[in-house]
Amino acid sequence: MPSKCTFGILWMEKYLYMITSLDVYRCIREYENVSSEKLLDFKKTSKNYKAYGLKRNPFPYVGVPEDAIPLYADRKKELKMIEEVIKSSLQNVSCHAALIGSYGNGKTHTLKYLKRQIENQLEDVVVVYISNPGDRVLSLYSNFMHEFGFQRLEELVWKFLEFATGEKSLRKKVNEGEVLLPEILEIGKRRLLNEIKYTDFATAFLKLTMEECKFLAWKYLCGESIISDYRRELDVVSAIDNDEKALRAFMSLKRILALLGNKLLCLLIDEFESIEYLHPILKQKILNGIRHLIDLNPQGFCLIIGCAPEVWVDIVKEYHAFSDRIFRQITLKALSEKDMRDFIAAYLKNSRLDDADPPNEIFPFTDDAITEIHRAAEGNIRRMLMICNQAIDAGIEHDIPEITSAKLRELLPDLFETVES
Repeated sequence: MPSKCTFGILWMEKYLYMITSLDVYRCIREYENVSSEKLLDFKKTSKNYKAYGLKRNPFPYVGVPEDAIPLYADRKKELKMIEEVIKSSLQNVSCHAALIGSYGNGKTHTLKYLKRQIENQLEDVVVVYISNPGDRVLSLYSNFMHEFGFQRLEELVWKFLEFATGEKSLRKKVNEGEVLLPEILEIGKRRLLNEIKYTDFATAFLKLTMEECKFLAWKYLCGESIISDYRRELDVVSAIDNDEKALRAFMSLKRILALLGNKLLCLLIDEFESIEYLHPILKQKILNGIRHLIDLNPQGFCLIIGCAPEVWVDIVKEYHAFSDRIFRQITLKALSEKDMRDFIAAYLKNSRLDDADPPNEIFPFTDDAITEIHRAAEGNIRRMLMICNQAIDAGIEHDIPEITSAKLRELLPDLFETVES
């Protein structure tokens, strides 16, 4: 039988083991805490770009262009061709174009830039950008209405009522009780039904003036599903729920715009290549629907679509009835090194500090860095913006005074190792 001394020794060893294990555990926890603090620091959210004479990182963090694009790559030839299409459409003869380019070569950038320029220069033109055509004409119409916007449509109905009645500041007069809204709506409806033959659309359009049901009217006009009780509230018989009704609704809105002095409705459809993923029957139907839309609008309509080249080739080959109605094909090629240099310089200039005095227009990049970026991006705008964005942030993070070709490969090895391999 073990002695008391033996029990004491065993107990002491067990105690020392427990203490040692606890200390080791604590040390591991402390090391993990220190390590995690070094690896992640969510509190430090801002960077100081003053070292590069910049207010911020000039290049976007997302590869999708902003709605209000301040800059555009210098593609004079392509822009001139688009300009001619718009000018032809303004001469009372509808004209259409396809903007062809690979992913990242600037189709979205061009369409959004075009939208902004038209809005800034032409008061009597309505331009709407749609991110994709959808899977049928009804979805195309619904996307169009949402981009057209509730506020603009609400303003349009009051403008129409002023046109129909000859009254000025009509909304203010109705709000102040000088004019009775039911009487104005009756006059407006008679005039509207003389111009368009879609009674339900006309009814819902005029209901936008009534506070209690204007948002319901907006949903209806956007082609959203409306239950029968709500349709009765709007005094409409059927919903805009198929391609034929969507076309009628589009034509009704275009007619109202024309009555109020609009000379051109310009529709910009991006990612047209997405129709390639549709079932062949649906693809045929949406192309036929858009062709029908073109045929219904021999005047005052301009359609410009952005499409990937491989899909456009198939459309031209297989759907002559549609492609033959597109007046011009405009190809966006990859940027040359000079064009890319100018584009990068323009982005940097747009974010320069007012008191900055950079050694050249592309600082902090050097000429050999621009060459390296062009080689890695292969002239692709989206990839170029991504590389420049990462390079600027990495340069600031590592206190790099100037971003050379060698520094690019050092700061962004994953990007440039891929190119070299």
